[in-house]
Amino acid sequence: MLGILFTTNNGSSLVFIAGFFLLPVLISLISITAKLIFFSKRKYYLVRPLLTVVIFILIFTIAHWSYDVALEHAIREAELIHKECNENLYCPKIPPGWIVNGNSISKRDLGTWYTYTASYYYNIESFNIRVYQGPDLGDHITGGIDTPLEVIPYVDG
Repeated sequence: MLGILFTTNNGSSLVFIAGFFLLPVLISLISITAKLIFFSKRKYYLVRPLLTVVIFILIFTIAHWSYDVALEHAIREAELIHKECNENLYCPKIPPGWIVNGNSISKRDLGTWYTYTASYYYNIESFNIRVYQGPDLGDHITGGIDTPLEVIPYVDG
């Protein structure tokens, strides 16, 4: 399980890959419960299932911590864009430092150990930055001319 910490540097992929380990964690929890109920003198039998659960929790803790850092970076970027919107009375089509890839405008280097991608959507008077933590989970940062900056959690499903 520790190998998945080093298989990717993308936080959204890490959450997806770690999802494959839900079944072993569930089996480990059942094993721990059964071994505690039918406690025998062999305490070392608890080591493997406990390590499985602890490593799984560690992976998600690291991913969540890295997402919080990425969200802070995205909020700082949104504050700069928001300031530019109010100074120029229109929102920028492509903010400085953002990359255009076809029809999408994004920034892919948000975060520290694991990076997350933010997508930028705009019209003349407002903008929306979307940062996704995993499938159907993330935050939207909205703002614009005479509109306060707002961070809205996004959960689909």
